Amino acid sequence: MLALSATACGADQPPSLFADGTVQVGTKNDQPGTAVVRNYKFSGFDTAVARQVLKAVDAKPDFGIVPSEDRRAVLTDKTKDLVVATYSITVDRMKDLDFVGPYATTYEGLMVRKRDNRIKKPDDVNGKRVCTWPGTTAANTLESPRYNRIQVYEAPDASTCINDLKVKKTADAVSIDQMILYGFTQENPDLKVVPDITYGSANQYGIAMAKGHRQDCLKLRDALRNYLGDNAWSQDFATSLPSIPKADATWETDFKPRLETVDSLSCRDRPGT
Repeated sequence: MLALSATACGADQPPSLFADGTVQVGTKNDQPGTAVVRNYKFSGFDTAVARQVLKAVDAKPDFGIVPSEDRRAVLTDKTKDLVVATYSITVDRMKDLDFVGPYATTYEGLMVRKRDNRIKKPDDVNGKRVCTWPGTTAANTLESPRYNRIQVYEAPDASTCINDLKVKKTADAVSIDQMILYGFTQENPDLKVVPDITYGSANQYGIAMAKGHRQDCLKLRDALRNYLGDNAWSQDFATSLPSIPKADATWETDFKPRLETVDSLSCRDRPGT
């Protein structure tokens, strides 16, 4: 009976996400510096992180494109095994998904046209049209009554916001995480990040997966801890997002997570428990 019980219990366990050596990973395709597709190849810091942690568990990523608003759905419907797509760890999201992270920390910020000097401090944004897109924490943050003098609107995606800002000029600014904004400036030198404007609390980017794979989650957490403790994290970050070290002398302190934060947010149903 004991042998039968053990066999039955083992059968109830889901197979490891790493069992066949290839993991289906959802990421973005329109965020230079973090995740972009060029000549059918995925590149950027998100993809570097995915490759590094999966290498540590003898697996490799098979990347696919996932829009911001679909990141949760592709995990819960098993279309993707992992999502590594500048996906912020939040208390609400931890109820439905497991996260490994953070692998990067950033505040929400503001990007404007390079020659537009009207916006330098937070009050300058009042009355201005600010573009963001669905499924982002920026959209939720700017809905707060605290920012009700800002004319916030949602475009379908990041590319539309960029076009509204630099081509159509129907937007005065774009708001999303600073890490993402700096990436945009690398391919759009006529745009700039406003350094002294941030919104909300720090966003912690995590590797997301469906619940039910806690052992796999813990393996990735250990891989991430080793990655953060090694110089490889800094090398990958600076290679993917060279605009940040150029603009921020303390970029490693500002964007690199602490190991205790990784422990408190990884593979948990709520922070620190």
